[in-house]
Amino acid sequence: MFREYSFIPVMVIYFIMSYPSFLAGQENRNLKINSIDAQLIESMDQDTLKLNGNVIINTDEVELWSDEAVYDRKNQLILLKGNIKALSKNLSIEAENMEADFQKKQFLLTNSSFNFKNRGFGEAQFVNILLNENIELLNVSITSCKNEKLSWDLEADNIIILEDRKNVVVKDVKVKFNNVPFLYIPYLRSGIGNESFSGFLSPSIKQGKDGLDISLPYFFSFAPNYDLTLTPRYIKERGSGLEAEGRFLSEKSEGNLAFSHFSNDRKFASQSSRNNKRWAARLQGIHRGSKSLHIEIVSEHVSDNLYFEDLSDDILGTQQKDFLTRNLSLGFDVKDVRFKGELNQFENLNPFSLNDYETRPNFNIDYKKQLQDTQINFVADYTNFSFAENFNPLKKHKDIKRIFIEPSLNITFEGTSSKSLLTAGVRKTDYKTNLNNFDNSYYWSEFSHQLFYDKVSENRFSTLSPIIKLIWIDGDRRFNKSVDSKIIDLNFESLFRKNWYTGSDLFLEKNRVILGLEYKSYGLSSKKERSFSLGRAFFDGKERLDVNGQKNSSYVSSFEFNLVGDLKLSGSFELSSNLKKLARGHFGIIYEKDERKNLQFRSVFKRKAKYINDPIIWKDFDKPINQIEIISQWTVADSFLLFGKISRDQEINYTRDLSYGFEYFNCCLKAGLMKRKWLDQDYYSFFDTEMHASDMFAGGLLPEKEKDNIYIFFELSELGRLGKRISDVLRSKSFQ
Repeated sequence: MFREYSFIPVMVIYFIMSYPSFLAGQENRNLKINSIDAQLIESMDQDTLKLNGNVIINTDEVELWSDEAVYDRKNQLILLKGNIKALSKNLSIEAENMEADFQKKQFLLTNSSFNFKNRGFGEAQFVNILLNENIELLNVSITSCKNEKLSWDLEADNIIILEDRKNVVVKDVKVKFNNVPFLYIPYLRSGIGNESFSGFLSPSIKQGKDGLDISLPYFFSFAPNYDLTLTPRYIKERGSGLEAEGRFLSEKSEGNLAFSHFSNDRKFASQSSRNNKRWAARLQGIHRGSKSLHIEIVSEHVSDNLYFEDLSDDILGTQQKDFLTRNLSLGFDVKDVRFKGELNQFENLNPFSLNDYETRPNFNIDYKKQLQDTQINFVADYTNFSFAENFNPLKKHKDIKRIFIEPSLNITFEGTSSKSLLTAGVRKTDYKTNLNNFDNSYYWSEFSHQLFYDKVSENRFSTLSPIIKLIWIDGDRRFNKSVDSKIIDLNFESLFRKNWYTGSDLFLEKNRVILGLEYKSYGLSSKKERSFSLGRAFFDGKERLDVNGQKNSSYVSSFEFNLVGDLKLSGSFELSSNLKKLARGHFGIIYEKDERKNLQFRSVFKRKAKYINDPIIWKDFDKPINQIEIISQWTVADSFLLFGKISRDQEINYTRDLSYGFEYFNCCLKAGLMKRKWLDQDYYSFFDTEMHASDMFAGGLLPEKEKDNIYIFFELSELGRLGKRISDVLRSKSFQ
């Protein structure tokens, strides 16, 4: 069901069970000799043949080669000697001697070696396969190295694959690195394939910001549909803890319960005056009463805001969770109607985020009906918002009940090289607070027309697409606050939206004409892409609306072009309507030979925004951004990977992130080192102050702290690793 594996049984199973299927065990399979060939075939007696020179025996499962063989036709017994090879689709085996008894379905091999897809290599002094009984191997050695200079290998005195083919027993296991033993396990037993079997799973050994971090999980298989994993964990600078995760699965339900606990976090106690007993818990489950009905629950709890910051699995030191979710939902789908009712509670873990409210309850109905080129839509939503006392954008209104309805109609007109869309609807939103009642309502309609000019050449397909969109809004906004609305970043896609806010409170009241042009071109053989887009919105009225105080919207554009060979240019920008101020943009030059040979230079800029009418909306602290970044990874001499990143903040004239390192890799191992020095939000400083988050943001006080770490990466291919994979680090958000 939820099976994980200990790394040693995995290696054994991976290589040994990859023998041809007649070796792996198929009880009901009839083993049949199809043909026998040799340079010289002699009859020793009536039932026995002696074969010499280039002996080839072909069966349904495998082809056998040898210098000589003796074939007992009556007993279906073959003895092979000299340069024995057994070849199948995925595996090649060499052996000194081999005895194949096709009647008993038994195979004996001595001094054998095998090669699985050039990924796994091994040797066994003796192999005894009885297809309806156990499979036994003596003096086994397994590695992923294909040359004589082995970095690591796994040795076992005895491996027994039990007759049920569901379990494997491994005795006297030694793992060697450069022929030096560094791990010994006297006995292991594990399940095969999808079978669950209680036992130790792969240990986790990491070197992170708090020193050595060791976890040793133990898997309890109670039944095929429910299990439990207990994981003792030790962190050098913090102490010991225990993590547990239980899972269940039934015909209509599934879920899991996870819990972790540290009874005495020494480092936390020295940094904070709060309780050093730390824990986290999570319950998740879903029940499907029928095809259309489901009930789901998610409930997350934690001892303190800094738990995931300190004790997450991220060695780069970045927080994994910004908030906790507690949700109970009921969903019902039938034909064109979708209903959902839920209770939501969000608990902030990130002190620099101001979103903190609950929805108790929320009901939503969504109806869509397609009638040829016409679509009928109806959305209705009721939400009871309850705000935290520490931050309430609506001040005295602690609880707000909001209901809105929005019916609309879409009609699509498609031609051979054009597409038009006409949409109209009405939205009415009512608010009820403990002090007043408010309502917002507006009628709206949209019309868009897009043309497509396509050109196909021998090696390239191109399309040029101009678009015009008209938006008409007639409304009355009496409630000029935000419950859950947030302004969106303006780009070519969002420019054509009716509303430039998320949520259901704020809406852009102005009528608009939006013009845009989009160009795309694809290389049919090279797969290289060129693209360009440019758009702008024009408003009626004289109110200044864009982020730079201009009458009409900014120009927005994006582009991507392959210049020469593997050199690419990409970027986007938002330019004020008078073409004098750059509000936001990025520019990048990318050289990408392949995934492990690339160099990027990019500049990112964002001016501090002046929000439309400056409403009170949910937003993070919006400080200007002016950064230059250089990111690269480059393979040298086919076995060394050099990588680095530098991010320079031009606003504070300081390097925000400097990371560099290397990786050495071959068929057997990967090893590397990374140095990282960066600025990060200082959560501990925040909690040590008496100042509120909103006051800190208003004053531009964002506590930051310089962090400096060295990370070690070490991985034995197909066996296990110390720390994260370097490839995972290079793909992580912290390194992008």
